[in-house]
Amino acid sequence: MTKQIINSKKAVMVGCGFVGSASVFALMQSGLFTEIVLIDADKNKAEGEAMDISHGVPFASPMKIYAGDYDDAADAAIVIISAGAGQKPGETRLDLVNKNVAIFKSIIPEIAKRNFAGIMLVVANPVDILTQVAIKLSGLPENRVIGSGTVLDSARLRYRLGEHLSVDSRSVHAFIVGEHGDSEVVAWSSANVSGVPLSEICEMRGHYKHKKTRKK
Repeated sequence: MTKQIINSKKAVMVGCGFVGSASVFALMQSGLFTEIVLIDADKNKAEGEAMDISHGVPFASPMKIYAGDYDDAADAAIVIISAGAGQKPGETRLDLVNKNVAIFKSIIPEIAKRNFAGIMLVVANPVDILTQVAIKLSGLPENRVIGSGTVLDSARLRYRLGEHLSVDSRSVHAFIVGEHGDSEVVAWSSANVSGVPLSEICEMRGHYKHKKTRKK
């Protein structure tokens, strides 16, 4: 089997829903790629989103954005999987497992059989489980299949902390760890603002006071 050539400036998005389309728009603005391909079960949807986003190129870096198919994934540096059933009211992310595993079974093997040699990024829910599913279905090594994990959760935490403390959220360093879902937790002990522990900042600002006791 010949070694696949990777185009380091090419990205593929599989799934053109809200997350997929917003991500492609962000990639267009970033200028990281010169070629972005959109793939969706609804080809018309992919073509429409590609055209809309392409109209922003005059205000960004030169690039080609178009609707394609799985053959376009062969030489891509990264394939992002955002396809999947949406979370309905009352459903947990774990409730989506069966539906989205079935969808992945129709997507991942198609990418794998093109001798894909890049990185696969999973952003569909439940992301932790589907990332493991993608590893098994693709046959790719674990270091080339990545889940978005708790990146969004951590970003939301940093923003809210910055808002609460009236500081630039870019200076807030805090992380949510664990599964992207109801079981995730905040790593409060490592949270800080520009290196100053969050506990010290809260104490200085009087958000809470330590109660000291002494033996009589």
